[in-house]
Amino acid sequence: MGERITLSAWIYLAIGLLTIADAFIAVPSSAALSAALIALFITLQYKNIPRAQQIAGAVLLIIGIAGAAISGQWWEVLVLGTAKSRTFLLLFFAISWLQFPVGLSPALRSTRGAIMNQPGDRRFITLSMGVHVLGSILNVAGLGLLTPVVENQKDPKLQKRLALSLMHGFTSASCWSPFYIGMIVVLTVLPGLRWTQMAPAGAGMAVLLIAVFWLYDRTFLAGNHAPPPQAGEPAATMRSMLRTAGILAVLIALVVTAIQTFGTTVAVALGIVGAPFAMVWLAAIERRPAAQISNTLGFMRRVIALFPTLRNEALVFAAANVFGAGVAAMVPAHDLSATVNALLPWPDAKIAALMLLFPICGLLGMHPVIVVIFLSSVLPPELMGLPEWIVGLIYLCVWGTCTMVSPFSGTALFMARATGTPPQTIAWLWTPPSVFVSIAATALYIIALRHWAL
Repeated sequence: MGERITLSAWIYLAIGLLTIADAFIAVPSSAALSAALIALFITLQYKNIPRAQQIAGAVLLIIGIAGAAISGQWWEVLVLGTAKSRTFLLLFFAISWLQFPVGLSPALRSTRGAIMNQPGDRRFITLSMGVHVLGSILNVAGLGLLTPVVENQKDPKLQKRLALSLMHGFTSASCWSPFYIGMIVVLTVLPGLRWTQMAPAGAGMAVLLIAVFWLYDRTFLAGNHAPPPQAGEPAATMRSMLRTAGILAVLIALVVTAIQTFGTTVAVALGIVGAPFAMVWLAAIERRPAAQISNTLGFMRRVIALFPTLRNEALVFAAANVFGAGVAAMVPAHDLSATVNALLPWPDAKIAALMLLFPICGLLGMHPVIVVIFLSSVLPPELMGLPEWIVGLIYLCVWGTCTMVSPFSGTALFMARATGTPPQTIAWLWTPPSVFVSIAATALYIIALRHWAL
């Protein structure tokens, strides 16, 4: 592996290591240093960011800077706002290490074969559940493991069904998984919440989302013939399935242990565990000692060299945080909340309106992080008259569904590459009907939970 490690790659590595270090020791001027490193990384990589994301990021930054100018809170908006995004960039840092062993693992390849070789219509629900479980732990690497099922499908109608099954199963994991950026964002903007508090209700919501899409698929999309089994996939054995479960269980146990031992956040725990776990996993796949050392060193070099590819994520999360801080600095939250409460005095109506707002913003091309940070900045739960955990559940649910209808989201772009279909077609034509049905069902679920908790 002869990848060249650029200055941008070293800067991103420094951001990740500084964020981890600052969680344990008081690094002098860590916020200013983190903000400077993030700004430098984005500046160096800006020319390589797609034009649409460049424009969106610039607009958000301009609004944030305007908020700083009007309020005079330059430090809070520009420095602290930018530095706040380092927590989210740390999650991408951690996940980058986990992506490579996934495709090399015989156990995971065998598990993929078991999912892809399901007969008839059973494959669709199995695909949704399989990508949900794998994606909930391995994030986008779990989705990538199963995309061959749509890449190799020649029937466009079947390809659409399979793609939707993957997207709904994958995005529903944002309702509960601590390995998802959605969960990290929600726990950051709503600091009174804990993952253990949100996971049970979120898991129930994820099951509901998968079930609703399965019913939708059977009712409206299942007129097509079932796909044949995927050729060329290794047969699954009980041993390989147990090994897959063991790999995922060990990763979860290590993250939970790090959280409990060090009293740190999920993002920092993943940052600590991700790289060593991936190296040990890779070494276990390659049993020859000499090859283990060579592959591990090459693996480290390759991961670090690819950090600049996280440029889009760095821009959108930094810009969204500056935007949220700037708007919060210049918009009186109490005045805005009074208007919202006057228009929507009923808590259930607020829940429905919030859940409808996100997919609409997604259709307009807005990433959910922008909406979540904006709302949490200007309309915190106490001013909306809703319990914090209810607002957290709303954000967790709509995070995944919003990414399915946004043509600029990572989910839509990933599936566009897998299917050879423009992301606008996927986001604006394929997904909206099932997404809005799912939103309606989960809105009723959250409303029922609110009444049950009264």
